[in-house]
Amino acid sequence: MKHIHKNPEPSELISWKQQQQAIGVNCNYESLQNPHKRKVHESLLNEQGYLCCYCCRSIVRNSSNIEHKQDGSHIEHFAAQSKTDDALSVAYHNLHASCGSQEHWPHHCGNYRKNERIPISPLDPDCESYFTYNSNGNIRAVADHPKQQEVQKTIDVLNLNHYDLAKSREELLDTLISLSDAEASELFQFCLKRNSEGKFEPYCAAMADYIQQYFSLS
Repeated sequence: MKHIHKNPEPSELISWKQQQQAIGVNCNYESLQNPHKRKVHESLLNEQGYLCCYCCRSIVRNSSNIEHKQDGSHIEHFAAQSKTDDALSVAYHNLHASCGSQEHWPHHCGNYRKNERIPISPLDPDCESYFTYNSNGNIRAVADHPKQQEVQKTIDVLNLNHYDLAKSREELLDTLISLSDAEASELFQFCLKRNSEGKFEPYCAAMADYIQQYFSLS
């Protein structure tokens, strides 16, 4: 999980809410349609650096390329949509972009949690410090952390140790073993920044944590 710094609410969402309320019709997520919904989705992707809000894999809004269908995403309600009122269902602070553009795939993150409460929010500025990663790609709660139980519950609810996720992280972390401390320090700084397209490196939180565990940073 990587901390998400929310951008201001998109003007398109604000104007849509005002219009719905002015004419006295439903102002809830089910009523939100394109192009307003698409603008919200694009804003979420941008503020997250095109990473899933939970697992940090690379995502896009949708993909027509069959080879990259796995990179699709959906608008995720942190407080489950089925358990919120109309106002919260379209409250921008409750909306994120999660991996998976199909309802039952992948079997992790937003498509897996169903209506379960997620104890740790990516809006928590310290959330990255609650998680750590093994060389086999598994994510776990930092030992003896005050939030250890909540963190483990979050991992379980979102199935963040799904085989595909752990394997992808393991393969990435394997490439770091041969780095010198100087190279690792440079990569660590790279993990903290967006590229020229405004995107973060996939699994950058896992890389940064691994580097901090096993290298001497300058």
